[in-house]
Amino acid sequence: MSEGVLPGGLPYFTAGEGRPLVYLPGFNPSHHNPPPTGRKVLARTVRPFVAAGRKVYFVNRKPGMPLGSTMSDVASDHAKALHEYFREPVDVIGHSTGGSIALQLIVDHPEVVRRGVVASTAYALGPVAKGAQLEMARRLAQGRPGYHLLVPGMVKHRVPQVVLGGVLWAIGLVMPKPKDPSDMMAMMTAEDGFDVYDRLPGVTTPTLVICGERDYFWTPEMFAETAARMPGGTLVMYPKTGHGVVTKREYYRDVLDFLR
Repeated sequence: MSEGVLPGGLPYFTAGEGRPLVYLPGFNPSHHNPPPTGRKVLARTVRPFVAAGRKVYFVNRKPGMPLGSTMSDVASDHAKALHEYFREPVDVIGHSTGGSIALQLIVDHPEVVRRGVVASTAYALGPVAKGAQLEMARRLAQGRPGYHLLVPGMVKHRVPQVVLGGVLWAIGLVMPKPKDPSDMMAMMTAEDGFDVYDRLPGVTTPTLVICGERDYFWTPEMFAETAARMPGGTLVMYPKTGHGVVTKREYYRDVLDFLR
């Protein structure tokens, strides 16, 4: 692995060798590269891409993001970085919040994306994500437990929600407080206002929307609409699968088939 900073100040680290594949991760309380142990854990999640001959670039958001930034601002940062670093369109995968960034990037700056994969996200935040995500970030910024607010997006029924919520609340008590929560708050506020529904019919970049049927942060209809409204959109929805779609063996197979 190697690490560095893309033009414009976006931190990145890599795994593997070969044709570049840009990976935009989900929620992250810090806009800096993780320590070596964290990088190794993340690198293991993309082993099938590395084994297929791809050099995966984990690209984080820009540190020092001002509060009030929009998703278009975030996409512009990424577009500038990718254009100046790679000098040609590249394949981009985004998961969750990273998927929202990838979708905004495809809408605003299609010239930098060869093929796009948006995993576990839709044209805007779903009702559960909209109701929980920003408040979670606020609590984390205050050093209070917050991850338990996401439980309704993970499980549907009341009893499992109570059990999982209690576990995540307890974990939140011992989790370290973000050293500087300003980037996290700026990113979550930007995503809270994210909505590209009206612009999807103008998207010409081939784009795969890949998701789980039991990802309750959105509705199945939102995933389907996101793909259907793009002329080059394709939908893959796995039954009995939630927000962690990127852990499925079929996910790697379908993404690699699409990128080929």
